[in-house]
Amino acid sequence: MVVFDDVSKSYANGVEAVRNLSFEVAEGETVVLLGSSGCGKTTTMKMVNRLIDPTDGRILVNGEDVMAQDPISLRRSIGYAIQHVGLFAHMTIAENIAVVPRLLGWPEHRIAERVDALLSMVDLDPNDFAARFPHQLSGGQRQRVGVARALAADPPIVLMDEPFGALDPITREQLQNEFLHLESEIQKTILFVTHDIFEAVKMGDRIALLDEGRLQQLSTPAVLVDRPANEFVENFLGQHRFQLALLTRTIRSILPEIASAEGEAADTKPRHYLGPRHSLIEALDLFKSTGLDALPVYRQNRRVGRLEKTRLMELITEVLGETGEAA
Repeated sequence: MVVFDDVSKSYANGVEAVRNLSFEVAEGETVVLLGSSGCGKTTTMKMVNRLIDPTDGRILVNGEDVMAQDPISLRRSIGYAIQHVGLFAHMTIAENIAVVPRLLGWPEHRIAERVDALLSMVDLDPNDFAARFPHQLSGGQRQRVGVARALAADPPIVLMDEPFGALDPITREQLQNEFLHLESEIQKTILFVTHDIFEAVKMGDRIALLDEGRLQQLSTPAVLVDRPANEFVENFLGQHRFQLALLTRTIRSILPEIASAEGEAADTKPRHYLGPRHSLIEALDLFKSTGLDALPVYRQNRRVGRLEKTRLMELITEVLGETGEAA
């Protein structure tokens, strides 16, 4: 879906923002570009939709070099969500979401249907929010609108540049969880930029860790935490190995063990349940808050397993031993 082929970006002042970058993002995959300020992650992402042009190498989107495409048409075909949202203050929420579909010439009835569907998808009632203006929304609500706008034209690829970075921790976690649920339904190819290792581990199918424009490691969150490729990666993980290990161990990883014969679809899920992407630490929090001894596991609307609290505690103890925290 997206291929970086020996891509570099340098500037006239001698700064090399990205150096010889090569990797692929598969269709339907979320790859997180991770690193500290100045590492080249945002530059890398912006080269996909030609907000920045590469100096050397090629970036292919669906097999076609982005430099051979009209940049305006390219940008309209790729969703883009940023940290500070960038909503137009003089437009209603519905008008903000409709910007790209309208530029693409969609009929008005199709635009209206799409706006209503997206507002509902991001948990904003169209009857309540469509006619509001951005200043009438909270930060979290504006960020939801930003995500809806990025998805408005149903693009196959979405770029997200620290989309939740400006939010308070509680709202940020809520939106992360909601986006993970949404992601399982919309099946987009996503490049997600963050400087937060915890957010990267939570949101990414794979993580591309950058330093001074060079790729240090590209792997699943679990491999990144368990098997750092070099000293830089080891130091970047720092003192958070135990917490990160709990975040990278997901329900998905133990599904074969806890799978049940109950595979029937359910019209409504119970109030408390786990999904394949829930981490062990999230499962522990849910057990603590509910006081339950077991929780059902659902994949979308189908019950696929059951996790006992006692088994969860055994798994956490195993992680303690693996990371050396037990000592």
